[in-house]
Amino acid sequence: MKHAILKVAPGLAEYHADQTAMGAALDRLYGAATSHVSEIVSRLLESERATLAVFCIGRAHLNAIGLAVAAQCSLDHLTEAAGSSVAGSTLYAQSRELPLAMPKSHGHGRAVTLATSAPSGFTPRIVADED
Repeated sequence: MKHAILKVAPGLAEYHADQTAMGAALDRLYGAATSHVSEIVSRLLESERATLAVFCIGRAHLNAIGLAVAAQCSLDHLTEAAGSSVAGSTLYAQSRELPLAMPKSHGHGRAVTLATSAPSGFTPRIVADED
């Protein structure tokens, strides 16, 4: 006789351990990325660096990289790339604030929540257990 067994996600403790490990890995990756910004963008024209900085600032996950790139740009180039003197001045000032460090997002603020029910049309994987 075959019994159907529903595979479920790992336990809560395993989930939190994975989340902590992934957060630490992301911090290291973003830290490495920001520490190498100057050598990566050194071959770009200043106007290109400013455009790249504005692009990155517009995306939350690239914010620190955008600030590091903006630190390599003049106020005039940032203002032109941003299309606004206020936005350019703000980006210029923020890119020169010390220290330029990656924000620690895990462990602070709102926690990430997962869906409590499966979406419609979701079919769980059934594995037959042969006795």
